Amino acid sequence: MPKAVVNITITYGSTIDAVVLNAVIVAASELRKDGIESRILQVYQPGTKLKISVNGLEIDITKNLHEKIIETAYASLIEEDYSDHKDFLIDAVAAATTWNCDT
Repeated sequence: MPKAVVNITITYGSTIDAVVLNAVIVAASELRKDGIESRILQVYQPGTKLKISVNGLEIDITKNLHEKIIETAYASLIEEDYSDHKDFLIDAVAAATTWNCDT
């Protein structure tokens, strides 16, 4: 069972732009090896500029696109994990700084 899930969205306005799907599939395969499930959503809107986002974070389309997708996936998962545990971490730090071990 995957330990995390990332959403990869591809928005393209020309069928020629769909060639980036190969890089997305390679990235999804690499993420899967680490137990991360990738949900791929393709949006075709004629005339739209090619865009790729991972968990809502838009990425630059470069030569090493699959590597950029993987990096962004990990960054977004770290951000989500921090956000989910932020209150606990703040409370734990506050408790640790106010606890008196002399009593």
